Amino acid sequence: MLLEVSDLNIYFETRKGQIQAVKDLSFSIDEGETLGIVGESGCGKSITGLSLLDLMAPNARVEAKNITFNAQNLISMSDQEKRQVRGKDISMIFQDPMTSLNPSFTVGMQLTETIKAHEGQTSRFRHQRACELLDMVGISDPEVRMKNYPHELSGGMNQRVMIAQAIACKPKLLIADEPTTALDVTIQAQILSVLKDLQQKHKMAIMLISHDLGVVASMAKNTLVMYAGSVVEKGQTEDIIHSPSHPYTQGLLQSLPSYNQDIPHRSPLHCIKGQVVDLFQRPQGCQLHPRCPYVKDDCKESSPELTKVNSNQWSQCFYPLTKEESLCLPS
Repeated sequence: MLLEVSDLNIYFETRKGQIQAVKDLSFSIDEGETLGIVGESGCGKSITGLSLLDLMAPNARVEAKNITFNAQNLISMSDQEKRQVRGKDISMIFQDPMTSLNPSFTVGMQLTETIKAHEGQTSRFRHQRACELLDMVGISDPEVRMKNYPHELSGGMNQRVMIAQAIACKPKLLIADEPTTALDVTIQAQILSVLKDLQQKHKMAIMLISHDLGVVASMAKNTLVMYAGSVVEKGQTEDIIHSPSHPYTQGLLQSLPSYNQDIPHRSPLHCIKGQVVDLFQRPQGCQLHPRCPYVKDDCKESSPELTKVNSNQWSQCFYPLTKEESLCLPS
């Protein structure tokens, strides 16, 4: 197993007090495998990826029973050892390219410095490699673009530059946080194709964080569905997409325009009522119960455990949906 995470907990100290943003999160990713992580904004997806790279804010505290990568314990590593792993063996595509690239340096300098930091090589090699990377992610005239600053490129092009930077050193694990944000459909398909090709050639594992269940379905073998910092459903992606066992997963799927073809074209889209849990005022019992269309009294009093509902699926629900229920719009 390439990456194993057991009982990951992430806390933040704030002026209002301590909040727990991720609770008892456990998962694993094998070499060459893609794991999808989905959920609304604020559910703990991105900070899970950041915690693996030790890129958390100063007010964050990360605790875990175990975080093992490539037979190495990431928790016990020194800062110097983490820097050697970060960007080379584990790399990340950040969600916002406009704030992730340095506006003071050219695209070429940022790409070549990444290669230099981890692989050395001659300046000519680094320049050629950077041009190849830009070409791989669909940027035309790479020699010209190497001289551009981030503000001279569109948001979509900056996104592709950031992807090129992330894959520059052929990482064993790529954490892709919304990798196709700001890209049109054609370029999205191209980027996903690039990631798949790299995965096949180098047996690269991918942690795919996305709001787009269609992207996850096309890329990931297994999927975690997160809500309020916890996994509410996990299993093989195909089973989760076609037969969700948790009401939250069902709600996410039925919010997609193409999910239920029987809904009239001009009918309003189904949506999950309410808002994501306020971490300062968590409800008692199941965290979804204020928004759940199937809520019962015991859901308001105690929290369900993540339990196995079939050979390939686990659900954090007292009353997991049957296959017939999962395909119906809740009243």
